[in-house]
Amino acid sequence: MKMAQKSTKTKTKGKFRTNVIATFLVISFVSLAATGFISLTFVDLIGNSTRDQSSAALETQIQTNMDETAQKTALVINQKLSSAEGMIAAAAVELEALFETGSTYEYRDVYYDLLFEDDSVSPAPADNHYDANYGLNVSWDFSSWYVANTDSTNYNSTYADIPANADKLGRVSNIDYIFKAIRNQVEFRWLYIAFADDGLFINYPGSILGPESDLERLADPYNPRGEYWYQTIWDGNGDMVFVEPYYDEFDEVLLISIGKVVYRDSIPFAVISGDITIEDINDKIINVEILDSGYAFLLASDGGVVAHPEVGTEDYLLGLPPLLEVEINPDFSAALTQANVDQITSVAAGTSGTLRYTRAGTEHILVFTQVGKGDYICVISVPLDEVLESIPLLEARIATQNAAAASYIILVTAAGILIAGIVAVAISNTVTRPLQYLMDLAERNVAARIRDQPLDTTDLQVDQTYIAQDDEIGELARAFQGMLDSIREDEN
Repeated sequence: MKMAQKSTKTKTKGKFRTNVIATFLVISFVSLAATGFISLTFVDLIGNSTRDQSSAALETQIQTNMDETAQKTALVINQKLSSAEGMIAAAAVELEALFETGSTYEYRDVYYDLLFEDDSVSPAPADNHYDANYGLNVSWDFSSWYVANTDSTNYNSTYADIPANADKLGRVSNIDYIFKAIRNQVEFRWLYIAFADDGLFINYPGSILGPESDLERLADPYNPRGEYWYQTIWDGNGDMVFVEPYYDEFDEVLLISIGKVVYRDSIPFAVISGDITIEDINDKIINVEILDSGYAFLLASDGGVVAHPEVGTEDYLLGLPPLLEVEINPDFSAALTQANVDQITSVAAGTSGTLRYTRAGTEHILVFTQVGKGDYICVISVPLDEVLESIPLLEARIATQNAAAASYIILVTAAGILIAGIVAVAISNTVTRPLQYLMDLAERNVAARIRDQPLDTTDLQVDQTYIAQDDEIGELARAFQGMLDSIREDEN
């Protein structure tokens, strides 16, 4: 009898409910965990991709800004040179007009160059005065003239009084008007004309050209036709020529000459030119600021340095210093290679280039573009670490955002699992509580039948709440009630 009673007990009461909850939780956990893992993976991938792309974009943008700075600087220089070129072209047209056969220009007074420093022989121009910028006497109203083998005793008799020469001097004297107008608009230091037939040299502003001593004048006459600038412009065959910058020993400044050949009856008869000091251009270059220690410089087409923050006036005494001798390391070795210089100087008009090089142990980014006039090249150099220093900040900011997004996903996933647990318990209660009730009711009826005890009335009636349900639980409750009704009939 005890064995029979023992056998009626359930082995693990509530195991079904536990299984339902566990199953629901496992499914919810797996699905939410998988979703969270996938979300975290995408956040990481997108974050890394965003970081890499943003870093690359930032570096590209900074290089673009450097390129734009180089182009803007080149444009400023180009405008200055273009303006100077236009002025020389206008003066050349005027000079040709002065020497046309039908020219009706009236002669003006002309002044031998020596008179500007020694007017004991003949009066100097009324406006002749000392100018500290030139370090000598100058006139803004009149130019000066000089020809080889003349001095204070013979400049009239051997040259100026000869009718053909007097006509030449009289005609060219009118160029002073346009020279003065040009000088007031563009920062020319000198404007001058050299005639091909006899080397007559006209200089504006009017000033002395040779030594004051007659002996020295005759011993060392000046012939402009032998000068580099003259020959270079003459070889231009009428085109506007930008002469390679040169150091003027008299004025102790670096000058850029711009000039062209002037024709008379289709025959070249003179060179007209003007000198622009490099000081203004040098200031524009040196004043360019890029990040913390970036700098700009200007190159000639052969790689000679025209302007550089590390090149002083005295460095131009022997000509333009080569770039390889300027961009150097502490041990005086070249930071750039000849291939680098060739790459820079071969940049095409309207384009830009970029290269990287190491100087004094620091990698630099170098951007270069052609100025457009005179084949000059504007270059900007910036240490790479300054270009990239904002990238770690960007990466840290993106990493922080990624971490925040990951924390949010983990929090949402954990909350989802917790909610799933609560829902699992609620759903399992909805399913297992009626089943547990029916199981308990059946167990009591079976136990009473085995013990041959009368059944309690309540044990023969299923709760109406379950019977009234319009679902599988309701169907099961109604079927169970039918079984209990059969047991009740047997009891009666």
